Amino acid sequence: MREQKKNQGVIWVIVVLVMFLIGTSVLLYQEQEADKRAFQSLLNRVYMEIDSSLNITSFITENHTTDDEYVERLFINLEVRLNNITTLLEFADRTVDDTNFPNGDFARIASYTSVEDYGEAAYLRRVQEILTDIKEAMYSEEHNQEDPNLTPEQFNTIIEEATDQAWQYFN
Repeated sequence: MREQKKNQGVIWVIVVLVMFLIGTSVLLYQEQEADKRAFQSLLNRVYMEIDSSLNITSFITENHTTDDEYVERLFINLEVRLNNITTLLEFADRTVDDTNFPNGDFARIASYTSVEDYGEAAYLRRVQEILTDIKEAMYSEEHNQEDPNLTPEQFNTIIEEATDQAWQYFN
């Protein structure tokens, strides 16, 4: 009788431990999936901001001889887009696991660089080169947009290379 109660106690302990293990596994899986979704959202937002920034640089290049006020608004819009990228990267650095972006990222460097110091054409050419390199590195022909298989490590490398490029161009 005592042996049977001891065996039942052991069985209950094992059942509780298995249930605890299953519950913990489910929670860890859900957390991992949430991190993946957050990273995919970051990739999408950064890619869209880069694409919009490239469109603005094209508009400026095409309209450089037209209304100065219009071109000035386009430059302001470009600065806003670059600041949006900076904000996204700062937010991601704090919220998405395995991201480690340089403190002085490419977008901040480009947005705080004086256009007058470089001249509009040279500044636009340099910004377009950086943004085009990033877009091409993130692009997936299969999906015709950012590569959903891009890892945080690969994305970190892309951003670090762009930051290095910005330091070379604008310093």
